[in-house]
Amino acid sequence: MKPRLTMWLAVVAGVVLVLAVAWAAVLWTRPEPVRIAFANSLSGPSAATGTESLVATQLAIDEVNAKGGVNGRPIELVLFDDASNPAVARANAQAIADSPCVAVLGHYLSSASLAAAPVYKDARIPALTGSSAADELTSGSDYYFRALSPVSVQARSIAEHLRAVMKEPKVRLVHTRDSYGKSFERGFATAYPAEQLRVFGLDVAAGQIGSTDEALDSAAQESGPAVIVVGAATDFSADIVKALRRRGIKGTIIASQAAARESYLQNFANEPEEKAHPGFFSDNLYAASSLMFDSAGVAAQVFAADYKAKAGTSPSWVAGGSYDAARLMIDALKRAAVHPRFMGQGIQKRSDSKVADRDRVRVALAAIDSPKSAVVGLTGRLYFNANRDIPRPIRLGFFRYGLFVTAPLQLVPIDQPYGIDLAAEREAGHVVMFGDRHYWIQRVVYTGIDIVRVTRIDVRQNSFSVDFYLWMRFAGDDEAQTHVEFPALADRGAFDPAQPIQAGREDGLSYRLYRISSDFKARFDLHDYPFDTQQLRLHLQNTEQRRELITYVIDRFGLRLADDGNSRAEDGAYSGLQLWRFIGLSYFVDSLSTGSTLGRASLFGAEASMEFAGFNAVITLRRTSAIYMLKNLLPLFLLVLVVFATLFFPETMFRERVTIPVTSILASAVLLVAVNGQIGDVGYTVVVEEMFYIFFVLCLMTMLAGYKHEKLRDAGRKRAAVVLDHAAQVIYAGTVLAVIVVLYRRYAG
Repeated sequence: MKPRLTMWLAVVAGVVLVLAVAWAAVLWTRPEPVRIAFANSLSGPSAATGTESLVATQLAIDEVNAKGGVNGRPIELVLFDDASNPAVARANAQAIADSPCVAVLGHYLSSASLAAAPVYKDARIPALTGSSAADELTSGSDYYFRALSPVSVQARSIAEHLRAVMKEPKVRLVHTRDSYGKSFERGFATAYPAEQLRVFGLDVAAGQIGSTDEALDSAAQESGPAVIVVGAATDFSADIVKALRRRGIKGTIIASQAAARESYLQNFANEPEEKAHPGFFSDNLYAASSLMFDSAGVAAQVFAADYKAKAGTSPSWVAGGSYDAARLMIDALKRAAVHPRFMGQGIQKRSDSKVADRDRVRVALAAIDSPKSAVVGLTGRLYFNANRDIPRPIRLGFFRYGLFVTAPLQLVPIDQPYGIDLAAEREAGHVVMFGDRHYWIQRVVYTGIDIVRVTRIDVRQNSFSVDFYLWMRFAGDDEAQTHVEFPALADRGAFDPAQPIQAGREDGLSYRLYRISSDFKARFDLHDYPFDTQQLRLHLQNTEQRRELITYVIDRFGLRLADDGNSRAEDGAYSGLQLWRFIGLSYFVDSLSTGSTLGRASLFGAEASMEFAGFNAVITLRRTSAIYMLKNLLPLFLLVLVVFATLFFPETMFRERVTIPVTSILASAVLLVAVNGQIGDVGYTVVVEEMFYIFFVLCLMTMLAGYKHEKLRDAGRKRAAVVLDHAAQVIYAGTVLAVIVVLYRRYAG
């Protein structure tokens, strides 16, 4: 007994030793990570925003680490909480300077970034923010970079929007007298006529907006109609809006990007006026934003879906800016290894290379300075200008029913005017100009698709039949917005954009309603058949007007969508599909891009591509596999049991042990042909075929086990024959059980 115990102990000790050596080898060979400081508001009044930034940043880090990191080194975030406090941010900056971190992502508030900037400059560590917008941040430090436009450029964009789109002759500008507010006032004043502008400055030295501030009283009492523009950072924006509404201002208020998120409305939720009259503060409230997901392109939609899956909530521009900042930093880390100045040396991560590593990152960031060296971001190509800012376009949105959505008309910058007849486009009213800046006037079309009934899904013919309503709401009377087509529509005559069933104007917008009932072509993914989940895609696109002129957005009001962009519609429209279960109905916008020059000589040297707007409704259905298998695979299950039973036949039934599996293979082959006839020709193996193949192997094993059993019995080795039968029984039953477990774990949900 003791020798056996000693032997087992020796075996266990040997295994542990081998595992320990292997683990040590892994640790020994694992490259040291590249550490980046993440400095943000993880506690305090802006904790929710800091968490949003962290989730978005981590998404970008996880993406690159999953692909092997940067030059073989993983990236690791080191968290520093500035608690929305400039003093804490400065103390954290010193800790970051002393740490092995090669760069900084942060901060959220401009006040925190400005407090930390001198420390970063002295330590020669590059910092990149996706949200701090005060002009002085990058103009005062050549080690600070910004993944968005400075506040003065944002303010200038608002002024240009007021002049070109809203055509407001008179504006009252209310701004704080801190760094953010002064930058805002300076930028707005450069683009708006002085004779039509009244400016009111607020003293915020005490850290709050006074309820009896004379400037607010003067702004509210100014005679005549006017739009009020609020130039203030996150700390003060909501308090100013409250004070103006309480002074009787009911008209349009436009706030800076600090207000451009739905969580901004939480500032008003507990106010008595809001409880008594919902929308008291947010009605006619607009805000500028660098990213709006209801009208953003495919890259932003994919990011929004990934963010929603990770965080459980929808992202705002803050998350988008943080994600783009992280992507820029990751790209700079990669480029540091190939920059000619460093002769192929990347981040060294040695004790004596910290300063050199940081300098490499700073130089690599600064080299992202043109469209040719740009990084692809959520809203297009990202690159820094001479002031280390990114000239991102600003869009205007408004609040209604607790949602923040894109306004009906937008200005879209023309970055590369090559091949565009600007004079003709201005004459047509498509382009406006301010100095040397040209903009497309983009019409936003609020679009909705409401499913009436899905009557048929034909996997073999790659088509489905659906009856649905389509509507569009848009500014102006131009019918170009309705000139859309459904590329997958089988009968092109089933939809005529010139023949709506209803047309008119509602809420200041043109309204068009269509009803379409027809067959649509589809691409079904049958890898998991018959446990598959399919998406029926209704896609429309406008190929007559470029996306800069017309874009389609999700009509969140008309569709009554939940926060995640999915319809909560009942599945009555799908009740006729007995083999399918309704999962959800989602919407997203996209675009069709073409880089073709179309043979035009003026476009030969241009790098820009032309995009056309599109809109999608996606119906997600899951096949009811239990019903399918009962109707189609019951004979296979019976054959599995019959073949298994042959392993228990007595020796006198040797012939049956061989003939029954052969007959079962033939019968199941006929059944497989019938199953394949239902799905048509596909160029890959589906799950149901794999089930048949496994059954074929089990039949062959059963035949061989029967034959070998007979040979052993003839040789007088009856005990070996019995052992062979037991082994075959265990393998057969174990294989069937394993298949059931795998299918259950993979598809039971």
